[in-house]
Amino acid sequence: MIVETLKYTKGDKLLNISQIADRAKTTTEQVELILGPMLQLEDPLGAHLTHSARFKLAFEAVRHGGLQQVARALSWQEFEAFTEECLQALGFDTQKGTIIKDDSRRWQIDVIAKKSRMILAIDCKHWESPGYDSKLSNAAEHQKLAVQAVIRQMTARGELGRERILALPMILTLFEPRSRMVDGVVVLSVEQLADFLEGVSPFTSELPFIHAQSVAKSSIN
Repeated sequence: MIVETLKYTKGDKLLNISQIADRAKTTTEQVELILGPMLQLEDPLGAHLTHSARFKLAFEAVRHGGLQQVARALSWQEFEAFTEECLQALGFDTQKGTIIKDDSRRWQIDVIAKKSRMILAIDCKHWESPGYDSKLSNAAEHQKLAVQAVIRQMTARGELGRERILALPMILTLFEPRSRMVDGVVVLSVEQLADFLEGVSPFTSELPFIHAQSVAKSSIN
């Protein structure tokens, strides 16, 4: 039922209880009984689901083993939009789809978020299944190099100023990662994101922050 709801409301489509009931081979009463409390809607009929509401449903479906179905029901654009919503709700300034070109190659970071002295550089991996260690390692190495490219560009533009900026490379996935840290990059499921953001700080010593000034100096040298 949850997966069919995600599929039906994809593309900003309004809830249609009878259509979802038909697709899920159940009754409209059962759909209302499940969706109403879960989404905190008195009347789910014709409701518009926000990114946060859709991801709330997605978390529930993933917990019941529906990862692949959920991945197909959510678009990568939604994945990035939900990530940005979480960051903005906690006071981060965000930018999506940043592309950096340097002497070696072209880099892209899905979401960059800045708050005070802290920069989070997030790669949203819309994978349908948990990645192998080698798959995550390759993604982590890319993310670290991409973050350094961003820092060099921001330094060249004079955007960092003289304050001591710390950048954190991150990978966000739909599934629960086997490890919270891979080769110096934080790996989280989307369900863990909000809690992580509540507690993240540039003073958290166990997190693999990259010192922006060190990257800038090494590029000059």
